[in-house]
Amino acid sequence: MNKRMQIMMGVLLLVIGVVITSIPLAMVVPKVQETAAYSLFDRLGLAGGYEQELKTGEYMTIVDEKSGRVVDKTARVVYVGDEVINESNRQYRVTRVRGNMAYSRMIGKASDITWKEEWGTVPADTGVEAAVGLGTTQIGIYHTHSDESYVPTDGVEAKPAMGGIFDVGTALASVLKSKGVSVIDDKTPHEPHDANAYHRSRKTAVKLMQKRPLALLDIHRDGVPDPSFYNKNVEGKKVTQVRLVVGRQNPNMATNLAFAKTVKAYMDKYKPGLIKGIYMGRGDYNQDLSPRALLLEVGTHTNDKYRAEKGASIFADAFPSILKITPAGVPGGGPGKTSPFGLSGREAGSAWKTIGWLIGIVLIGGAAFLFISTGSIKGIRSKVGELGKTEFASLFGLRKTNRKRSPKRNKQD
Repeated sequence: MNKRMQIMMGVLLLVIGVVITSIPLAMVVPKVQETAAYSLFDRLGLAGGYEQELKTGEYMTIVDEKSGRVVDKTARVVYVGDEVINESNRQYRVTRVRGNMAYSRMIGKASDITWKEEWGTVPADTGVEAAVGLGTTQIGIYHTHSDESYVPTDGVEAKPAMGGIFDVGTALASVLKSKGVSVIDDKTPHEPHDANAYHRSRKTAVKLMQKRPLALLDIHRDGVPDPSFYNKNVEGKKVTQVRLVVGRQNPNMATNLAFAKTVKAYMDKYKPGLIKGIYMGRGDYNQDLSPRALLLEVGTHTNDKYRAEKGASIFADAFPSILKITPAGVPGGGPGKTSPFGLSGREAGSAWKTIGWLIGIVLIGGAAFLFISTGSIKGIRSKVGELGKTEFASLFGLRKTNRKRSPKRNKQD
């Protein structure tokens, strides 16, 4: 076997080693779970459908394991490791689940949900001029659970392919359009209402992403029976609150969460009381498609739909400013300028952090493979030195030899 074949075989074995060692590593390290492995497992159907919900009217209660105080209620299935940031920005992590009760531990005040003074210098309509100037879709809206409805106004909790949730999406889109933002509100149905609905709605989300939107919103409603749980007075109007949901199992989890925190911080200042909180649930929710993908739960099935529409409208009124696009013609950029990747500073930092974890997986996996194959740290050093002095040197030597031989070939020709 010549040197080139040896190098190719070595690279192939290294890749296999990284994959083999990264799988158990991802199962052990929670941070790696969030940023790497499980998104792939979900796509391959190996992790099961974690985006599950209970039957309408059934719900889970999350309580503080020390005080017994109710932290949250939700109709989604709650898993150990799920986290909740409540209205007052206190963060809890679920430690155990028993039946319809989940017990959580407070891990402190959520970081990065703070008002920034520079936001106050950005006009309320920031993004409108830029949105019109770009001539592209700025916000994509779709509905994974297209049957979800509101009993007091729709008469039933579910209308397959024509749920009242579509009207809530329309209300949100209408306000955005009135502010000059380019929006696509896709009404494609994705029945039946089950965990696989997210796989079916992925086609719709991918189609929307082809328009390169700045944000991708999946509009839902909750299934908690108590209407007062979401009812709120905001800006003197009777509305339902909006809960932000972020999937824990996708490579964009860090940037999705950073964006959700930005949304809450901004809304807490300009639309206080509107955001119910942020739920970080086990699952992907198609949020691997965009760093600014969010799932919005607008009220619950026992709320009046018109309240939900008002809540969505108030959300839409502030949302363009959150995207922080500098209007065309502003010299020097300004506080709303986005990064070259289309991310805010906070989101870009989270993106680099995610990339760092992925690089870490590869390096650790490669080191583990070399340790297994050589049996010692000294063996690893020896192998790395050999790669530098022989394989890579030979590779470059072959290239130099080819360049030297080429004139002889020309002369013989």
